[in-house]
Amino acid sequence: MSAKLLSPHELRVWHAFKLMGDDVLRRVGRDIAEATGLSGPEFGVLSRLAALGKGEMRQQELARSMDWDKSRLSHQLTRMKERALIERRYGKGNAVLVVLTKLGREKLDAARPVHAESVRRNLLSRLSAEQIETIVRVSNLLDEDD
Repeated sequence: MSAKLLSPHELRVWHAFKLMGDDVLRRVGRDIAEATGLSGPEFGVLSRLAALGKGEMRQQELARSMDWDKSRLSHQLTRMKERALIERRYGKGNAVLVVLTKLGREKLDAARPVHAESVRRNLLSRLSAEQIETIVRVSNLLDEDD
């Protein structure tokens, strides 16, 4: 299969798109890590457990919600369990449940205002209302299934 390579303009668009997201995520992750000791992935797991599962989710659902493969999530959860941020328990039908611990909730509660301030400083305050709306529209377009 022979595909036409990206043009210089198409490459600029691709790199701009990728770098924009990577840069903001890196800065927000750094702010959370410096303030709380949580990594970006740890914050993501804890946030989803609290928001989607009210502190408890099946491991398979958590992987799906994060768009991670089972192996990546399993390794992440092992590290988080060692730090007492989560527990793993067996539920119905041998389903593995991921449960937010007291320490995990405390760390998440400390990280949430840092996350909010960092997102505002590193993204929202740098854009006009029109630019923000454009990003939302583009995201919705790209999220559509083929």
